[in-house]
Amino acid sequence: MSEKPFYGFPTWHIIINLFYGIVLLAIALTGFFLVHSLMIILAIPAAYLLWKGISWRKGGFLEEKLRIREEFMKIVKPVDGERVLDVGTGGGLLAIGYAKAMKNGEVVGIDIWMPMAGGTSLENALKNAEIEGVADRVKFRKGDARNIPFPDNYFDKVIASFAIHTIHYKERDKAFKEMIRVLKVGGVLAILEPEADRWIKWRVDEKLKEKLESLGLKHVQFHPLTIKYPKKRTAYLIVGIKSK
Repeated sequence: MSEKPFYGFPTWHIIINLFYGIVLLAIALTGFFLVHSLMIILAIPAAYLLWKGISWRKGGFLEEKLRIREEFMKIVKPVDGERVLDVGTGGGLLAIGYAKAMKNGEVVGIDIWMPMAGGTSLENALKNAEIEGVADRVKFRKGDARNIPFPDNYFDKVIASFAIHTIHYKERDKAFKEMIRVLKVGGVLAILEPEADRWIKWRVDEKLKEKLESLGLKHVQFHPLTIKYPKKRTAYLIVGIKSK
């Protein structure tokens, strides 16, 4: 059986489900022995939560990642000869996808690879490129979205998937400015992000569109994509063109 790429795991999905599953199981067992035998019924939802916490290992998460990559690339199509930068590349999902679809050009993935941010690493991204057969067509290096190590007007496309919203809200403008800085005029910025997360002050709305336009993009559009795993929800592919 051929080796499969590893594009990370749904960190918070795992932590939350395992935490509540263990807590419920502890309550069920304690209640069974100390309160009433019917308390053992709580073991049923506990088992479900524990199963949800480890079910990503069965392959559903990888399949969903690859499906999302295809949906992303249908909207923001690869073009031979272009330079593409994948910001917050993780295991290299988007960078590798674009490298596979392009006969020539330059594809680079950058990340700071934080611990517990999905379990990916530089070594992991390089291995995935080998597994998917594009080790000679994609490059990976450490780089921060807030200080991208490339010159102005260098890339035709700057892309990212579920990376920018994780940057502290006070630092996000730096990331947006840097991503737009390294784009060529007429180049495309495309980032896939969740609809909203009030805890980290993120929302895809008219204010975000106005912000991106004020930073140098035009024709900013939000394309809804349905995410089916680990839970069904709507995310948005935010696409704009560098105007100046």
